[in-house]
Amino acid sequence: MNSLKQWVTNSNEAVNIRLVKTPSESEDGEDENAIEFNPQFTYPMFGEQEQIYGYKDLFINLEFASGSLASCFSLGYKDKKSTADKIYATMKDFLPQDITDNHDLFTQIAKRDHVEFRPMGTKVAEYRIDHEGAANSVFEFYQADFDTPRFLEYHKRLQSFAIFFIEGASFIEETDNKWEVRLVFERVSENGQDTYNFVGYCTMYPYYYYPEFIRMRISQFLILPPYQNQGHGSRLYKSIYNDFSGRKEVLEMTVEDPNDEFSDLRDKNDMRHLTEKGVFKDLQTPISNETITRVAREHKLTKRQVARCFELALLKNLDKRNKAQYKAFRLQVKQRLYKHNAEALTTLDKPERIEKLHETFLSVEEDYHRLLALL
Repeated sequence: MNSLKQWVTNSNEAVNIRLVKTPSESEDGEDENAIEFNPQFTYPMFGEQEQIYGYKDLFINLEFASGSLASCFSLGYKDKKSTADKIYATMKDFLPQDITDNHDLFTQIAKRDHVEFRPMGTKVAEYRIDHEGAANSVFEFYQADFDTPRFLEYHKRLQSFAIFFIEGASFIEETDNKWEVRLVFERVSENGQDTYNFVGYCTMYPYYYYPEFIRMRISQFLILPPYQNQGHGSRLYKSIYNDFSGRKEVLEMTVEDPNDEFSDLRDKNDMRHLTEKGVFKDLQTPISNETITRVAREHKLTKRQVARCFELALLKNLDKRNKAQYKAFRLQVKQRLYKHNAEALTTLDKPERIEKLHETFLSVEEDYHRLLALL
């Protein structure tokens, strides 16, 4: 068994993604202008176990020019079995179609693109952040779709990141021109020259809502790892929300299968927005369904999201020593949970149903405390 283990490699650890700015090597052969990180997911390529068989000391390099996302594939290993997995053949359908394995050619392209690449689409906003290394940086939002010049080709490059970092992601249909995309770029100004680095993006799709409205659904939302925990995700979310809020045809903004990290980002920003708008002023239970519906319509959020925000606001100001107040909060939350899970709960006997509902409430309450600590 041990002899087999030495031929098995964790694919998340083997794949090394490198964002290359200006290709140049130091004396020890390392590129000083590249940022390296590993993917979060590789199971679409290598299966649920995320393992590669048949190599010793395997490494797989995926290099991307930091702005244009021109790319290069290479791999190396100490030893290989004749029955080893065919790595490139396994990965190629998830990589950019124009990826090269010629590193010299990639270096030439990356050097050229570092100087010449410019974002595509319509610039909608810019901002600065107070973060180490960002003194010369301005971050810019661009709006694009598949009719935008140069964007279709660019999307074919950036969509690989969705596979690596968004669980359950798949490539979107590029022939559907209803898709909207918001891109985030870093503009770096040094020595009188501007260069651009790709930071992240969000894809959005409109769904018709009778008689004359649409629901805008956020599909893929990603900030690349080197730019995470710097506020870019919240900036992108607020930019999108503000855009939708100003469009008369948009009834509400929804999210497709949000993961835990995005749910936290969404909750924090929606709570801040509704607080700033005075929605929670003089808040008392019970909060009627009519109130939740009205606030959802006014702020173009889903009723479930607004209900959760109301519950968070109630808990924030709750004195749990006040038994009547705590009971009213508990009933408010349980009422929503029961409606949301009615089909499953009605199959249970009454005692079991009551117990299950209370367990769910306690779990929700615990998570709300965690969220309030983040605000």
